Amino acid sequence: MKKSILMMALVIATGSVALAQKEKKYDKLYYKNITQDGERYSVEVDNAVSTEGETKFKLKITNKTGDYLILKPEECKFTINGKDMMPKEKWLVIKPFGSDFRIINLKGPGYNAVKNYSFSTDGIYTASPNGTVVKADDFKLPPAKNDFVAGDFKCNMDKLSKESDKTEAKFKVVYSGSKVGFIDPLKSAAKMPDGNEYASKYSSGLLGGSGPIMLMKGENDSFTIKWERMEGGRKMDMQLVEMIIQWRETFTEAPLVKEKATTLNFEFDQAMSDAKK
Repeated sequence: MKKSILMMALVIATGSVALAQKEKKYDKLYYKNITQDGERYSVEVDNAVSTEGETKFKLKITNKTGDYLILKPEECKFTINGKDMMPKEKWLVIKPFGSDFRIINLKGPGYNAVKNYSFSTDGIYTASPNGTVVKADDFKLPPAKNDFVAGDFKCNMDKLSKESDKTEAKFKVVYSGSKVGFIDPLKSAAKMPDGNEYASKYSSGLLGGSGPIMLMKGENDSFTIKWERMEGGRKMDMQLVEMIIQWRETFTEAPLVKEKATTLNFEFDQAMSDAKK
């Protein structure tokens, strides 16, 4: 009888220890890293952690296309304990074949008790810089007036410097369209008195001259284009002669195209959580 009671007590004690281990609480709960490779973009997640008041992680996206990729975090979706929630973060724009990251953060109580949840990248879009060309009239240097309109692009020449061997013109641009606007100053040229057209050099802007400027509705930016010394003597003295900017395919616009979402499944990393406990 005593032996049976002793055995029963041992079983109860063992069960209590197991239950205590199962219900171990963490101030910070860590998750395993995630990598998912898709046809048009890939995603990586690391440093995922939950505390009493939030869960957050670093989301790195690699753009595999020649288009611009836009992440709208507010359209992405956490699914935690059967409930869907959207984060509130700034948009992320990734250049063609580039990569960048955004810290995704969701506020809420008791997340350090959530060992598994999912996140869906429903807010990923692309837009092509090779969209519909928006016609812009030729622009004289020096100009009769400083502003002009090309479709939904409103432009204003902010500064002009014309010297014998160098000309620089700075423009401010506002886009008011419902699509995505692109400005590629390298597509422009200057027509000179000799009848020839000379390609411009792009010296500044949002992307530092490394590619087209991308603008959403209501956004603005500026760019500077320039031309340097041309052969031809006094007839090609840029300080003295009229120059005509031909915009060609500088201004384009394209629709946002929604990409297929990727679902990321977060798994509790007990080894790391125990190590950092």
